Amino acid sequence: MTSTSSTTTRDHFQRIPYEPANDGRVEMHSGLSRHYPTLHGNLVAQPGYSKDVGVVMCHPASNFLSHFLLRAFAEAGVPAMGLNTRYSSNEPALIMERAAFDLGTGVRWMADELGFEKVVLLGFSGGGSLASFYQSQAQNPTVTTTPAGDPAPFAEANLRPADALMLVGAHPGRARVLRHWIDGAVTDESDPYATDPDLDLYAPGRTAPLDLEWVQRYRDAQLARMRRIDAWALEQLADLERTGASDRGFVVHRTVADPRFVDLNLDPSDRELGSMYGDPKAANTAAGGLARFVTVRSWLSTWSVDHTHADALTDLRNVTTPTMVMSLLGDQAAFAEDSRLMYDALAGTHNELIEMRNLNHYLVDQSDGLSDVVGRLVAWIRRTVLEEVSA
Repeated sequence: MTSTSSTTTRDHFQRIPYEPANDGRVEMHSGLSRHYPTLHGNLVAQPGYSKDVGVVMCHPASNFLSHFLLRAFAEAGVPAMGLNTRYSSNEPALIMERAAFDLGTGVRWMADELGFEKVVLLGFSGGGSLASFYQSQAQNPTVTTTPAGDPAPFAEANLRPADALMLVGAHPGRARVLRHWIDGAVTDESDPYATDPDLDLYAPGRTAPLDLEWVQRYRDAQLARMRRIDAWALEQLADLERTGASDRGFVVHRTVADPRFVDLNLDPSDRELGSMYGDPKAANTAAGGLARFVTVRSWLSTWSVDHTHADALTDLRNVTTPTMVMSLLGDQAAFAEDSRLMYDALAGTHNELIEMRNLNHYLVDQSDGLSDVVGRLVAWIRRTVLEEVSA
């Protein structure tokens, strides 16, 4: 496990067969994906790499095949594989239970097909809640159906638990993020311009520091909005079952409006004003906003605070393998308190929380930060997973 030149680092593309859903619903347009169900992975490693330990990274819907951490791990002597779920480029249909099965397929591939003795699961950003959900169900399978009632028999899935878990720049779950990001001013889901002006985060003249009583009213309005969508989704689910329809798509308007974007006094950290998208006011109504396009079944599985199973603050209570939580204190997406809450939720005894000063979510223009992050992660793997002792 020694560092080698980046000029010899190689990508090893992986084609990993998986078991698709057989419920008769069409959840993806691509005929290639439907008729030839294949997960894609990219193992980045040096020639002659050791197979004593490898890292797997996965996100519920984003493409991780060229994630910036992969090459950095390989150059530090630890092979790392980025894995895509079946929902890569198909986020509106995302079912977290099926994404977890896909991650399980990748973990087993890493061990059984590629021959790694130990597998470390790394959850970055939105991959943190997926990794936590997977590891929880691999160790203590309790989920039998999705929140929409579709089969999700984790106890029968023969999941291989990872040997350790690392959560880096991660948040506790997509539902918890949306619960804090969704615009609490919206009063009509069918009309994004119908808002309560008193709850407009971006109203002219509203400045930081925000009044804490106003913030609490705004947070209450955000949660109420989430639950209104929940109630509507459950009504639609009943209609789907009654009519035999597969699913229903819809739009969630205005979803980038967390008070922490405009007030650094809330959840203090090293972050700058703004969001991971830049100007949060512009992102709030943009096409690429959080949870913008979704389906009824996906909403309940992914975004519903009261129904999703992928909630790290609950799932980590069942995780007893060694776990590292690394907070990036310059992060505008996964906040400092998120990491502290996840660390506090862990059930095991070999856990560590590291807070990295000034580093942003994607380590943009922070090459020294990248080397520092990976150096600390690799040292933790050596010390905790490989149990190496310094001379």
